[in-house]
Amino acid sequence: MLDRITSAVALGIALTATSAVAQGNPPAATVDIRVRFDNHLVVRAMPRTERELQTLLKLTPDVWSHGISVGPIDVRIAPERRAALDASGIPYDVLIPDVQQLIDREARTAGRDQVNAGLWFEDYKTYDQINAYLDELAALQPGIATVFTIGTSIEGRAIKGIEITGTTPGPGVPGVLFNGIQHAREWVAGMTTTYIADQLIRQYGLDPVLTALVDTHVFYIIPVVNVDGYVYTWTNNRLWRKNRRNNGNGTFGIDINRNWSYKWGGIGASHDPGSDLYCGSGPFSEPETAALRDFMLDRPWIVRHVDIHSYSQYVLYPWAWTPNPCIDGSIYTPLAQDIANVIRSVHGVPYSPGPWYTRLYPSSGVMQDYTYQERAAWGFTFELRDTGQYGFLLPANQILPTAEEIFAGAIHLVAANLETRMLLEATELARGQQAILRAHRGTPGRQTYFVYSFSGYGTMFVPQLNVTLNLDHPTLIGASTADQDGVATIARTVPNNTPLRDILIQATQRERRSNVAERTIE
Repeated sequence: MLDRITSAVALGIALTATSAVAQGNPPAATVDIRVRFDNHLVVRAMPRTERELQTLLKLTPDVWSHGISVGPIDVRIAPERRAALDASGIPYDVLIPDVQQLIDREARTAGRDQVNAGLWFEDYKTYDQINAYLDELAALQPGIATVFTIGTSIEGRAIKGIEITGTTPGPGVPGVLFNGIQHAREWVAGMTTTYIADQLIRQYGLDPVLTALVDTHVFYIIPVVNVDGYVYTWTNNRLWRKNRRNNGNGTFGIDINRNWSYKWGGIGASHDPGSDLYCGSGPFSEPETAALRDFMLDRPWIVRHVDIHSYSQYVLYPWAWTPNPCIDGSIYTPLAQDIANVIRSVHGVPYSPGPWYTRLYPSSGVMQDYTYQERAAWGFTFELRDTGQYGFLLPANQILPTAEEIFAGAIHLVAANLETRMLLEATELARGQQAILRAHRGTPGRQTYFVYSFSGYGTMFVPQLNVTLNLDHPTLIGASTADQDGVATIARTVPNNTPLRDILIQATQRERRSNVAERTIE
């Protein structure tokens, strides 16, 4: 609705200006068409029943909480709807009494060009300023830093990042990916991601711990994934969340963090183009997610990943789509707690660790689940400050402390002693067609075994390999020796009489195992 109003206002301005010129009059002064939120509230409502929840959703144009459920939920309320909210009897507390006041305060400093680099993180920066800063950082340490582009957005903008490493990227060198602003209005996520690059480059050669990490890893940092949406928050609507896909029905935007393939379109995603949780027409329908996917496909050595968002102060890990623990839950749980402890040690700000589904809310098609399941990386989501006092409009004086505490947590993750899991890639399976199975990150020269199961997940200890597989009643497909890069490949034709059903595939070596590839035989 806000987009339609904005478009109508813009059209009216254009027609008025054209008419004035035709009559020989100078055009009127430029009119600011940015959406305003004067006297809009953000409240933390406490609907006690499903009926009260549905009433609340009819009263708000914008849910600020990450989840939509009975219980505490942050929503924006237009001033003309406050009386209806009061009449509903739904308890609530006011978090922000006037959204526009916060936006106006932010706008007074946002986008300044500071001469002193030490002041760069004192206010929010535009898309162009962030890209320029990446170039400046690369110029400081050209021996270890290179700016790259992973693709372009719907509106043709470059999605840029920076690579930082003291070695040659490739098999055997662990890669770490940090990305921010899948959701356009989460400005502090882009600043924090940029700060990670800033510190790795500026402290290289000065801090022995950081220098050693840069010399033994390759860091990929992409501050702004949703570049069109981010620009739109600066020019039209500060609270815009999605990308800028024209859905063709008067609505715009796909939620990029519901557009990933693993469990796409399920719980916690919407198939309504007007929803802020709209997952798109299919997995990777958006150039932003497709570009980031292809970037990772070309770099199978990426073994750790953090998707940076705001707000809520959480350290989240898989799963988002189910309350059941992931296979590596016993590793994730203490690691996430350690990361939260390190974050808190910087400025005393608490972050709560836990699985996305139970700590936050049910979601599907999210990036952290994709990187964990499909890329065998240790995937996390960090939700930054705060817990609702300012929400997406975090004051600029909290940018630097937020970035400092998250940087500490990120470095702890990189330095943690974690197993590098083998990565299994499997093509789609069709009867009568050849399928390719490829296992990365294996031990060179070792035999690699490929197994499958129609029975689902389970626990199967193989004493000959001293490894526990994650399949129920696995059956051997074949074996291949890993090459000097640790890659093993087999090709098999799917028999014509194979049942059309779901299948799970896993690769293993002695004391090593891969992720489980979930496929459907067609």
